[in-house]
Amino acid sequence: MNKKAIIIGAGVAGPILALQLKKIGFESEIFESRSKDNTNEGAFLGLTPNGLNVLKEFIDLKVLEDDYTPGSMKFFNSKGKQIADLGTAYQKQQYGVETLQLKRANLNKYARIAATNAGIKIEYNKKFISYNESNEQVTAYFADGSTTTGDIMIGSDGMFSEVRKQLFPELSVLKYTKLISTGGYASIPELSKPLDSIRMTFGERGFLAYSVSDKGEVWWFNNYFRQQEPKPQEVEKTLKTEIKDHLATVHKNDDPVFSKIIKNSHEIIAYPIYDVPKLPHWYKGRVCLIGDAAHGISPHIGQGASLALEDTIVFAELLKKHKDYSMAFHIFQSERQPRVEKIIKSARKVGNTKTKTNPITAWFRDRLIGFFIGRQIQQLDWIYGWTYSKKNNS
Repeated sequence: MNKKAIIIGAGVAGPILALQLKKIGFESEIFESRSKDNTNEGAFLGLTPNGLNVLKEFIDLKVLEDDYTPGSMKFFNSKGKQIADLGTAYQKQQYGVETLQLKRANLNKYARIAATNAGIKIEYNKKFISYNESNEQVTAYFADGSTTTGDIMIGSDGMFSEVRKQLFPELSVLKYTKLISTGGYASIPELSKPLDSIRMTFGERGFLAYSVSDKGEVWWFNNYFRQQEPKPQEVEKTLKTEIKDHLATVHKNDDPVFSKIIKNSHEIIAYPIYDVPKLPHWYKGRVCLIGDAAHGISPHIGQGASLALEDTIVFAELLKKHKDYSMAFHIFQSERQPRVEKIIKSARKVGNTKTKTNPITAWFRDRLIGFFIGRQIQQLDWIYGWTYSKKNNS
């Protein structure tokens, strides 16, 4: 008789994990708190080769290139001079795929379609609230009064994981990093043709990045330093206006196109960036965490989704190898945690470079960034070149 996995969360990791588990004979059922037609996942994200090479087994990557921007980056100083170029063409030859940016809602949609087409059930409007377990089973309880029972439960419900709170209530305290991840979508005549790269600009008083999608839409992002953590009602009602006004001031002496992008944004995205504390354990009993629920990472190097996708293949392979789920959970954490913690530290360092710099720092940055970018290509291989067969070398 097949084993059953309860998966909480239907972002990209949940459906892909269910597909991985199907290969090893597990039946999975996915529970998502939001509605099926909720497309309010406004942010876009980067998918790098390590994530794409997991995803391509289940999704034709060509569909991701409908409403996307390339992942190549060109760096500019405040005077508009290009100071470095980090292309992705080499990735195609080296890893078989190239980094791209796409909307989170689209990525999740394609993952859910793949799972549904494989006969995996996804239940929507199912807000997880608690669980309990016996010697043989685990039962999940939802806000609408329904329950479900399985052999194991996996929390893939992201940075603000309710599963993690239930597992480790004393440890699930997120730390505000004093940065707000901001971005948006705009339409302006000057930027209506797709660009071959993301323009990363260190302006006079702040950083801004933008690209133009294949559909002629400007996608932009930066980080906004805010000492005080915004309250939920501020995020909903006033934070976006605050950020828009701030950016207009910060970039008033930079390329005029920046002001036009900000002014003409038809959607602005703003969410506080948090650190998830390093957890001593990712599992307890019949319940295990994966992805951001286990090892939340800031968005500065675009690895959140790719690391979660890596998790799915390792998790399934270990369950296949070890019939004792507790042993599989233990090995899963011991194999994955050193790698993800190293990448989390890298992301923090990158985030710190996007704040205001003094003229002396900017002078050195402009002259040395090309050298560091060249080295970065080699240094990124341990991230981008990951495959499960190399896990012991990661």
